[in-house]
Amino acid sequence: MTDEISNEYEFIILWKIENYHCCWQKNEEGLHSSIFTATSMENTKWSLSLYPSDNDKENYIGIYLWREDIEKGPEIITIDYILEILGSDDSVLEERYVAKHAFEKENNSWGLPDIVERTRVLQSEKDRFLPLNTLTVRCRMRRCENKSQERVQMYAKTVIDFEKMSFIWAIDKFSCLKNDQKVPFEMKSTLKEVLMSFGLLLREGQHSDDLIFIDIQCFIKNCKYFLFKVFLMDNTGKKTQRRQREFCYNTRQKNMLNLRFTKTELLEKKSLYLKDDTLSLHCECIFPTGISFQGIISKKIELTLPQTESIYMRSVPKVSISEKQSDDASSLKEDFKALYTEGTLSDIMLSTETKTFPSHSAVLCARSPVFKATLTNDMKEMIKGSVDIMDLDADTVRRMLSYMYTDSVEDLQWESALRLYEAANKYEILSLREKCSDFLENSLSLTNACDALLLADRHHDHDFKMIVQTYIIDRDKCVFSSEEWKMLMIKNSELAAETMHKVWQK
Repeated sequence: MTDEISNEYEFIILWKIENYHCCWQKNEEGLHSSIFTATSMENTKWSLSLYPSDNDKENYIGIYLWREDIEKGPEIITIDYILEILGSDDSVLEERYVAKHAFEKENNSWGLPDIVERTRVLQSEKDRFLPLNTLTVRCRMRRCENKSQERVQMYAKTVIDFEKMSFIWAIDKFSCLKNDQKVPFEMKSTLKEVLMSFGLLLREGQHSDDLIFIDIQCFIKNCKYFLFKVFLMDNTGKKTQRRQREFCYNTRQKNMLNLRFTKTELLEKKSLYLKDDTLSLHCECIFPTGISFQGIISKKIELTLPQTESIYMRSVPKVSISEKQSDDASSLKEDFKALYTEGTLSDIMLSTETKTFPSHSAVLCARSPVFKATLTNDMKEMIKGSVDIMDLDADTVRRMLSYMYTDSVEDLQWESALRLYEAANKYEILSLREKCSDFLENSLSLTNACDALLLADRHHDHDFKMIVQTYIIDRDKCVFSSEEWKMLMIKNSELAAETMHKVWQK
């Protein structure tokens, strides 16, 4: 069914949910996108809803398309649509096709309660579904009749803020612990207020082994949800054997977490885990603090013509000079792309540690003043017929060359954008550096803002640095309490102090 609709959609909405792993919505409570208007579909208004957990389908994520009843459109509109979850390279990981569904103003939602298992998204296949902890949902829509020649694509974004608290819990004289003997621990605020209390205790299992449990009680007001993680630490300080569990709503209720290893197992490996008879646990508590941003961030409109038309029925469109120039530029890009991919008449090689790329010295000189200086002033490079680039990986060089020939970048993700920014800065391809900084700006989150700040400061990119600092200042409490900020203060105390001073000035 996907092939039938892929080239005929009228409207598409791409919704990115940052820090999806911190969703607190459970028990039929939904997370909703911004409302978007499908102008090409009679100005009807729509939204997407995502249900991280449903009572009837507890281990499934549900996605629904809603027709909002605040518009003046038709009483009934019948559409085909596809709901999809995308991976980091925009590949479709899960999809469901719904045909000829009639959306009324009053009875206005329809979707799927079990589009994908939660455990796949949050645990077993997290790297595929949540690159940079971001879930991407796409909905493609078309009317069953009177389809428009206009195609509209909108991009929506929701950012969930969170706080993370971590601590090392050392249990002394572990070998002396008895069944049902509890070792207490309290996590307190800077004002010495108890936020959470923990108790480690042993209980006899089926085979007379002493199972290890942690009971957890939360005292944080208005806490709807938190994620608790605990790692067993070996004697070198390395974290091993992670256990985690979600806790929802009833914050006064005591909750138990089974660590899934026994006292006997630890005593048998005491040289690895029980230095000085002390059990060390690294604990993390992650609390969502609300939605810091939600909105439509961009919109793209395309005008298309039917693939088959009678020549007698076709009217010749009026093309403006700017449109004609755009078509010519597109053709030029395609020609240069073919020149790059085919390597025709290439006269210089760019060599990385793992791959060599044939290229054209004229293009390199035209696009980069650094390459121009290298190839015109250093004759040995031309005689050798190659330029060694050992400080960049092959994928980054490929992306840089593709941009130099076509003036476009494709399939950027956070890590590839960081590396490409570095390459653009090194070879003074300023337009590429700007494209990378624009992508990084739109992808800023609490977990990566410090990396972006270091990058901008290292390369004296004052505009990008100001953007990142503004992002941090607007979320100072969340960022300053993060592990990433603590590492920044260690790596670059002057930059951290400068940014915190801006918060004080605010």
